[in-house]
Amino acid sequence: MENLPAGWSVSNSTGSYSTPAHKYDDDDGDDDGLRGDEGLEAEDLRPDSPGWEDMENDTEELNLKCLLCDEKLHAVRAMVDHCKQTHSFDLDEIRKANKVDFYNTMKLINYIRSQVRSGSSPPDCVDPKLWADDKFLQPVVEDDALLYSIDELADPKDPNDPLAETQEEGAEGDGAGHKVLAERAVR
Repeated sequence: MENLPAGWSVSNSTGSYSTPAHKYDDDDGDDDGLRGDEGLEAEDLRPDSPGWEDMENDTEELNLKCLLCDEKLHAVRAMVDHCKQTHSFDLDEIRKANKVDFYNTMKLINYIRSQVRSGSSPPDCVDPKLWADDKFLQPVVEDDALLYSIDELADPKDPNDPLAETQEEGAEGDGAGHKVLAERAVR
């Protein structure tokens, strides 16, 4: 068992064994715990060191088209607020009044976009039967960033929001499953 790397442990029905974790001592005297023969120096790990400028940021800036006009916004909640303030169109209230879940939110978004495209702005969203048709699972706007971000429509002020509940129930707890489903539906 002495062949295990430092810090590893093995357990089975007869017991367990752990090797002690240790820091490597390289001969540069700075005791940073990095092994010199691995090719990394403490300097290499600083964000301002060469090579880091090529790193891409994991977060993409959204380019969301307003539901009712051509305004471009960079956050889902900003788009919801814009619709409330500029158009007196409360998407949160529509979703709340109709207890709209993930799939019905997708249908609602596409229904709204189709109605606006045909000249009905603001669209009639009182009756959920208006957007119940599965044809509204197909995107109206190509590569609609809002459809990829449906989980972010969860009303932060409403703990009973169906989107907030389904996010917590996801396998990873972050709504990642819904994002995968949205990507499949949009393709």
